[in-house]
Amino acid sequence: MAANFRLNLNEVALLFIPENTQSEIKDACIVQVIVRSIGMAANRSPSVDDCATFFCYADEISSVVQNVILGHLAYPDLPTNFVLRGGKYILHAKRKEWKAGKDYSFKWGKEVINAAAEKWIFEMVPRIND
Repeated sequence: MAANFRLNLNEVALLFIPENTQSEIKDACIVQVIVRSIGMAANRSPSVDDCATFFCYADEISSVVQNVILGHLAYPDLPTNFVLRGGKYILHAKRKEWKAGKDYSFKWGKEVINAAAEKWIFEMVPRIND
């Protein structure tokens, strides 16, 4: 399934996930997600390889991220940390409590939408020499 959005490297995004009883998602929610270059946590700027890899595979990576989030919402027992290997990149996926999400109020029209309890962080590593 292709994502109906495109994530940007090293930018936080809020995704609206609608209720979908066919895929076991019982309540709509907002999920925080980021795809960051490896080393961003250490305040390292993304390398040329980081930027080029993400640019070439942004649509694919966005679809992978969407599927992981939808899978987690439908099946909450998904592991907290795991690794996904694409043809030219590796994604280190982890989720953790989204403390700040509790401080915000989201709406879709007049409907109140809750923040997800957890946020997702994906660290992307280019597979240059594989």
